Order: sequence, then structure tokens, then C-alpha cells
Amino acid sequence: GEHRGDIFGVVHAGRELVAQVSHDLRTPLSSLHGYLETLQIKEQTLSPSKRAEYVAIALHHSKRLRRLVEELFELAKLDANEIQPHAEPFSVAELVQDVVLEFQLRAQRKGVDLTIKAPDALPFVNAEIRLIERVLENLLENALDHTSKGEEICVILNPIEPVVSISVADTGCGIAGSDLPHIFDPFYQADNPHRGDHHAGLGLAIAKRIVELHGSDIKVNTEIDKGTTFTFELPEWIP
Repeated sequence: GEHRGDIFGVVHAGRELVAQVSHDLRTPLSSLHGYLETLQIKEQTLSPSKRAEYVAIALHHSKRLRRLVEELFELAKLDANEIQPHAEPFSVAELVQDVVLEFQLRAQRKGVDLTIKAPDALPFVNAEIRLIERVLENLLENALDHTSKGEEICVILNPIEPVVSISVADTGCGIAGSDLPHIFDPFYQADNPHRGDHHAGLGLAIAKRIVELHGSDIKVNTEIDKGTTFTFELPEWIP
């Protein structure tokens, strides 16, 4: 099929990843299966409200599975160099505003203060806007996973010619020294009291790969119980 190449791209990454993928897919899958089976077996005896509840839970696990599979294919394509950035000039300040707006409601519900710190005038950057949007979303997603009520997340934009530096800084739980070398590994999940039901997923692995394709790298600065900052750079657009 059309995805065959992608799957082999994922598989060559080693048995460890395959085992981890199986584990991460198996949990929502068995849960989804369990609820659907119960719905079928107890169809006659379940109250309408119970039925609606079971369908909602099954749907939740189904969405989670879909997201995982989509991320798997995305990472496979990035790793197989099937995705090459088509750079064009754009306003990174506007993009950051849009992405922050997208996460604002979730941050408010969690009691997390989400802000932007940027100078008035910022040069345009030269990159693929869709891919950089993905990086920002994944870094904000990660920051929200690691913060709790009363904490802060700030996206900081800083022009340092010939690049614009972009940081996502949080005042969350920080990353332990032993976890630090692994945070960009697909599916790596550090011990984190804030996470709840979130899968470790591929968000950071995807973000790192996209930034590398733009000729940069993601740097991490972290301190336990003080917070974490992820920083990457994009080239300024020179007309």
C-alpha cells in the first residue's frame, strides 16, 4: 500500500521503538475494544446515559489512536527525508500569535498563564510556515503537559542577526538529569505528575526533526521545579 514505505521507515528505527509503539497503541486499542464489546454484549440492559458515556469513552480512545498513527507516519516521512521544507518569508510574530491563541482556552482552563514576549519590530524569517507551526504546537503541547495551576508559559521571540531565536519557556516541573538525554526519543515518557492521561507520543521528536531540516537544533535549558525552556533559531529573511 501507499504507507508501506513509511512503515518500513519506522521499523528500521529499531526493535525498541517497535516495542514502544506496540505498547502505546495497545493501551487505547484494548480500552476501545473493551468498551465496544460491552456496548454490544449489554446492548439491551444499558441505560441510554450509560451507553452515551461508553460511546464517548470509546471515541476518546479512538481519537488518541488516530493521532498516534498520524504522528507515526509524520515522523517516518521526516526521517526518510520525504518532507523537505519549502522556505518562504513570513512573520514569525504573527504565527506565534495565532498558535498561542489556539492554546489560550486550554491554558485558561488549566489555570496556566500563557503569554508572548517579543519586540515591536521583528524581521521576517525564511522557513516553511506549516512545519514551524507544527513545532510551536508541539512545544506548547509539551509545556502544557508539564505545568499546573498557577504556573506560566511564555513564547519569547528575539532577533539575533542573522537569525530569530524562538523560545517556549515554562515554570513547570523541569526535567530530571537522567531524562534529559532522552526527551526527544519517540515515546519517551519521563516521570511527570502533571501528565495525566497524555501519551508521551512523538511531539518533541517531530519538532526536533523539523528544526533540523531547517538547519537548526532545539536547545533545552531546565531546572527541577523551576521550569524548562526549549529554544530554536530560524534564519532571517534577507530581501
